[in-house]
Amino acid sequence: MAVIPVAEARANFSKIVESASTTHERFDVTRNGARAAVILGADDYDSLIETVEILGDSETVEAIRAGLGDLVDGETRSADDVREAMRRAGRLPE
Repeated sequence: MAVIPVAEARANFSKIVESASTTHERFDVTRNGARAAVILGADDYDSLIETVEILGDSETVEAIRAGLGDLVDGETRSADDVREAMRRAGRLPE
């Protein structure tokens, strides 16, 4: 993460936004030497918020843990098996 003073961020704002949105670089903006803000691309922000929401849902976290446990135990199914089961359940078109 690049650390830049607020004056530099102001002077180069358009370039910083472009870099954040296209390269996923994050910018730590400081004021008087202390962190004041972070600039990151919209896609990165959306991903971060989605992760926070997922981790805040205990049922989803438990389902992820159970799935990881199944993976470790070798209890997996192929993508073809899953598609076929979904078709039989009416959740995918024939």
